[in-house]
Amino acid sequence: MRFAWLLLLWASTVTAGEIQRYNVIIITADAMRADMIGPNGNTEVETPNLNALAQEGVTFTRAYCNITTTTPSHATLFSSLYPHDHKAFSNTAKVSDAIVMLPEILKAKGWHTAGIVNFSWLNLDISNVPQGIDEFHSCKRILKADKTNRWVLDFLDSRKGKSKPFYLWVHYIDNHTPYYAPEKITRKYYPEDKDPRAGKSGTLQEAWPLFPEHNRDNQYFKKWLRGITDAEYIVATNKGSVTWVDERVGDMIARLKKNGLWERTLFVFTSDHGESLGEHGLWFLHGGLFEPTARVPLIVRLPGGPAGKKVDSLVSLVDVMPTILTRLGLPLSKQLRGKDIWNTLKEQSLSGGAVLLEHAGNYILGVVTQRYKYIYHRRTKDIYPSYPMKKGREELYDLQNDPKEEKNLINEKPELAKEMGLLLKKLRSGKKKFKSSKAKIDKETEEMLRSLGYTQ
Repeated sequence: MRFAWLLLLWASTVTAGEIQRYNVIIITADAMRADMIGPNGNTEVETPNLNALAQEGVTFTRAYCNITTTTPSHATLFSSLYPHDHKAFSNTAKVSDAIVMLPEILKAKGWHTAGIVNFSWLNLDISNVPQGIDEFHSCKRILKADKTNRWVLDFLDSRKGKSKPFYLWVHYIDNHTPYYAPEKITRKYYPEDKDPRAGKSGTLQEAWPLFPEHNRDNQYFKKWLRGITDAEYIVATNKGSVTWVDERVGDMIARLKKNGLWERTLFVFTSDHGESLGEHGLWFLHGGLFEPTARVPLIVRLPGGPAGKKVDSLVSLVDVMPTILTRLGLPLSKQLRGKDIWNTLKEQSLSGGAVLLEHAGNYILGVVTQRYKYIYHRRTKDIYPSYPMKKGREELYDLQNDPKEEKNLINEKPELAKEMGLLLKKLRSGKKKFKSSKAKIDKETEEMLRSLGYTQ
């Protein structure tokens, strides 16, 4: 009954082309910053496999998430709805059954659907995000990228020689606090002769008062950081985690090639949000709407498609689903908020446009244009000591001349701020009539949330 309803819903669409039955793989490397990978210009962090992927596909250098929290961002990625549409603003939200997710469409059209996640709040019974996935490895405990790949590689072996296309979502968590990389990889980015635990005080102790209170009082955070006095070691671990995940992506692509699947696989690498590593006094978290948190990596490789291209036009995660559906020759529902970003390849210059940003808890909103970012505080909320949210506060940054967002121009450019505010209002207009609900969180999930710094 549900598939029949889905197909009926999708009948009210734009015209589709001939169906291309490519396999579809989407990797979400949780909390990976856009500026940490080679295709986006990083020359320090080693990402040879992502570099190679970019040479076979298209890198969108100015890609943004639409909300900086895991469950809501994945809900947007797979539904092409803004957070204020699907109404999920936290990791304890459950999206509506009425929302049609990407794997549901592909399943109805004959794809075999599979996925693996590493946060229990992404499980179907909690978030409802993996709707339409049949072969699903739900999270009972967090797996590092190498163990995640054991399941992934077995799945890819099971598809060898089969004509039916598959859809696969792989969720890695190694870039999320507490960052994980083998010590030998971390040491690529931290001096071998330096002891991060030496001394009684250091940069980490200085930063400690800037941590949210629920992190300072969290036993898991204290255990993770115990004895470390140099914040740069934690930053090095974050960089190491990027290299570590890059290696696992390389293993996956190698297996696809070995099994004869690569030439007919549409491959997407992205993240649900970025991460702050001290910018604006925000340490090891993804609060606020500044560039380190809001920008994400996005590389799309299409069989026989453009290779080695870089696009600087503004795009966001809400655009991924319509882009995939269009590449497959499948129709687009009027429900979708996003656009087919493949059209940007035809442009010889920056296209302008705008991206909508929303925050967990619906506390602050933002809009990004090619040059400026505008942020509006909807509520007063004290979460981050260095960045209090105050109802009615406005921020305006010139990203071209002030990429670190250090100078608020709200008083210098009031007319521009007004225009940006109207643009923000326009992007949030026409709300969809979906409702979310509060997920039922078991003790294990509650403890996992606590271990990752979300609750006390």
